[in-house]
Amino acid sequence: MAQQTIIITGASDGIGAAAAHQLTENGHKVIVVGRSPQKTAAVAGKIGAPFHVADFADLAQVRSLASELTATYPRIDVLANNAGGIFGDREVTTDGYEKTFQVNHLAPFLLTYLLMATLIESNAKIIQTSSEVISEK
Repeated sequence: MAQQTIIITGASDGIGAAAAHQLTENGHKVIVVGRSPQKTAAVAGKIGAPFHVADFADLAQVRSLASELTATYPRIDVLANNAGGIFGDREVTTDGYEKTFQVNHLAPFLLTYLLMATLIESNAKIIQTSSEVISEK
């Protein structure tokens, strides 16, 4: 299989970091995206990958990320929207949305929308990570 350019959000730890490591070992060009500058740089350094930092709880950072990615990578073969989380008590972001909803849904949608021209031109695949939380009360 030819080398693919793969952007993975939420790649500073967990499943995203593991996927970034495995895909790099398989010869792909992986771009690591994470919220924490230190953790994101550490993962990227271990696998020799470029990285970008954006907190999905701030949609201005998602817009900046999309601009950086568009300017830097003319071809994107895979966008893996993996960033997300569950954030305990209800919290509203500076954008006015509930944080869990924004980070898990609105931000990945916005990023995908802003990258759409490149994704279409590249005939890219989009992977959307989701999970289920069951609360016992």
